[in-house]
Amino acid sequence: MYGMYECPCRVAWRMHLSWQLATSFNPLPLSSMTMKPYHSSSTLCCLSSNDGVHVPRHKYIAISKSELLDAIVSTFDSPKEKQEFLLMSSCLDSILHAEHKSILEEMRADYDLTHAAANQYHHRHHFDEEDDFLGTEDMSVDTRFQRAFIQLLYNAQFEELSAADLMLTSALNTDYLLTLPVYVDWKKASESKAIIFRRGYATERQKGLLIVEKLDYLQSKLLQALFSSISEPLGRWFAEALERTIEGQEDAAEVWMKRIKEFPVFRKSDMLEQPLSSDDMFSVDQLSDEDLPIWLAAQRAVARYEGILSSAGPRGRLLRKLLTWTGLVPSVPQKIYNLEEDVTASEPYLRPIFLSRISLADIWKPASRRFCENNPWKMLKNAFSICLSRSVLQEPAFQELILLYTKEIDQKESMGQPPVLQLKIYENIPIPDLPVIFPHKKLSFRILDTVRLDVASILGLLAYFINYKFENILTSPSAIVLDVIAASALVIYVSRIVLGYKQTWDRYQLLVNRTLYEKTLASGFGSVHFLLDASEQQQYKEALLAYAILLKTGSSQATYVRDQCERFMYDVFRKKVEMPIDKAVNTLMRLELVIEKEVGGLLPVPCSEAYTILKRRWNSFVS
Repeated sequence: MYGMYECPCRVAWRMHLSWQLATSFNPLPLSSMTMKPYHSSSTLCCLSSNDGVHVPRHKYIAISKSELLDAIVSTFDSPKEKQEFLLMSSCLDSILHAEHKSILEEMRADYDLTHAAANQYHHRHHFDEEDDFLGTEDMSVDTRFQRAFIQLLYNAQFEELSAADLMLTSALNTDYLLTLPVYVDWKKASESKAIIFRRGYATERQKGLLIVEKLDYLQSKLLQALFSSISEPLGRWFAEALERTIEGQEDAAEVWMKRIKEFPVFRKSDMLEQPLSSDDMFSVDQLSDEDLPIWLAAQRAVARYEGILSSAGPRGRLLRKLLTWTGLVPSVPQKIYNLEEDVTASEPYLRPIFLSRISLADIWKPASRRFCENNPWKMLKNAFSICLSRSVLQEPAFQELILLYTKEIDQKESMGQPPVLQLKIYENIPIPDLPVIFPHKKLSFRILDTVRLDVASILGLLAYFINYKFENILTSPSAIVLDVIAASALVIYVSRIVLGYKQTWDRYQLLVNRTLYEKTLASGFGSVHFLLDASEQQQYKEALLAYAILLKTGSSQATYVRDQCERFMYDVFRKKVEMPIDKAVNTLMRLELVIEKEVGGLLPVPCSEAYTILKRRWNSFVS
């Protein structure tokens, strides 16, 4: 397979050109990695070398209804046209609000029935015919509720977390020292059918002296340099020893590489080899009348999360990094995703959104050797200035995230009980901190904590036992007093070590709980209220903007209307929006405000006539 026999380590170094490894540690260099959408422009993400991240344009209109309405009304010249448009918009708002109010009541009834059925299982000891009938009805209620929830997600422009989003999370995690030390229990996440939807991107800023974070960065760079200097000669020594051990065995290199690839930290991920197609993503058009739609989507989603996000703990990632530095295993190949045509679009409103990023490396850049031209005094002066001055860290974040999962139930209680849907909504979660919102996560110590606690503790205990001298009690009766003092000192030292571990653990637990508390927008049925409001506002703003553009342009094609809507949003509000014109046109045609012509595209109904149509619909709706 590999030709003539060579040293196994040389074979390993050559195999890195073809062997793909999972991105469990340092997946992609920040200076060269870009990401390409796997099925549409809505999922593109790329990392730029100019201290920032390119993300797709938002599909939802982020400004308020009043701001949009004022901007549209200001484009009309005649006071009569302004008045007619305001009357039409008010009637449109009332109709959409009434429609969503009816949806709310239906979902409230289904939600109450679902949770009432779940509570009945805790007190039920036998089933009769009536219970069997209720159980069948409960399943249909679950399906109806989940279908309505998915439709609201679709209307509010929430999208399922894509492979590009997950790869961006892994890439940004490589040099983000503020990442909360958690990793996900993927087995339990799969059992709980966890699935995440997102809407929009933002930036999360942290201001202050940040002395602890700055010192952590210096320590991490020191440890990196130390491990790199140790691992290189260690790798050469191990390679020579391995070569002498398996000399004369032609298949030894192949067997050795095969065994290493079986370790979880080096396991290959199929998710990185083949981009996901649109068929793999969940769509409201693919809902089944028999199955629970969210759970079907979650089965595919958790596999994608586990395949791209790191499933190994911090110690496993450290092991992988050390073996990579030694040259015993190949480094992760770079994956380049071309985004030239999107980033360099002719019109600025068609280009992806650029989010600036300020990391700890950027803060310490003025104290680097290159910046100070290898002047030690200047480096030391700038380092003290950086430590004692206020700084700003800025990271790209998911603007809104919706987490859906089932609550963990005991095996005895789960017999015949349908899973109960749990709902949580978060805001401004930094992209590297995505794992913190998963329902089943484990705390872990960072690499710095491993060095501070583990190595320091071991060295301290070794020094104690090496320097401790045992004296003969008969020849030196006072030695027993010294033994008691030494034993007490040992107990105190071990107690301090244990308390140090506990204090660090409690601090991380507090950070996780505080982050989730501060970032939570809604939970339980409050999430339905939030989503209904988001769906109502999005439908209103889409329809209003598309109708106003059609009034200005007359009969037009949908593509031209979409372009004019996007241009209007950028010129007036400096917002880059990928206008969902199909949904807006469907809403307008459903309300009979737009007529689709065989030739000439879309024709808007005059504003006065549109008001009459909406008023008649409102009267019929109320009656």
